[in-house]
Amino acid sequence: METKKSKLTLYDIVAVALMAAVVFVVTMFLSIRIPTPTGTTMIKLANAFVLLCGLLLGPVRGGLAAGLGSMFFDLMTPEYVPEAWITFVRFFLMAWLCGVIAHWAGARAKSFRRNLCATIIAAVFSSVFYMFKGIITLMLGGSAFVPAFVANLPKMLTSPPNTIIAVVVSLALLPALQKAMQSTSFGQRMEQAGNRS
Repeated sequence: METKKSKLTLYDIVAVALMAAVVFVVTMFLSIRIPTPTGTTMIKLANAFVLLCGLLLGPVRGGLAAGLGSMFFDLMTPEYVPEAWITFVRFFLMAWLCGVIAHWAGARAKSFRRNLCATIIAAVFSSVFYMFKGIITLMLGGSAFVPAFVANLPKMLTSPPNTIIAVVVSLALLPALQKAMQSTSFGQRMEQAGNRS
């Protein structure tokens, strides 16, 4: 009796590595760093590419690409090294959630309405995760909830622009990237692998 197994292929590895590199480079070079009393925050374009990981590669491959690219950025930035594992979890889940919604029931990220819902939900989830992570970190250091919340307000102010940028840019780039992928043999192999899994 033969059981169907989902295997990690060379195409999966290349796609995850490529998108992880894109997320890393965009985070490194296309962001505005803003110092706050509780640490540096950023207005960045990288969240759009995290969403594109989920839209283009699906939940698992997209999550791995987004998580790894973001984590490697943290590992290269001394201030963020202790939080690298949390960054991996946050951005893995952001891309995974986007991918699950956009690819649900065979939609394969072809429906604009579904993609819009996917990107908004995933971007808002990431912002809420970021907010609670900051509050919990201060509370573990001995702060009460209200002072921890107030101390994180400057960081929270970057969430609305990051959410809007991520949704608009990812949806604007998606059709061209999907078309480019479908026109290559690599993209066609990736789609066939996705159909089998």
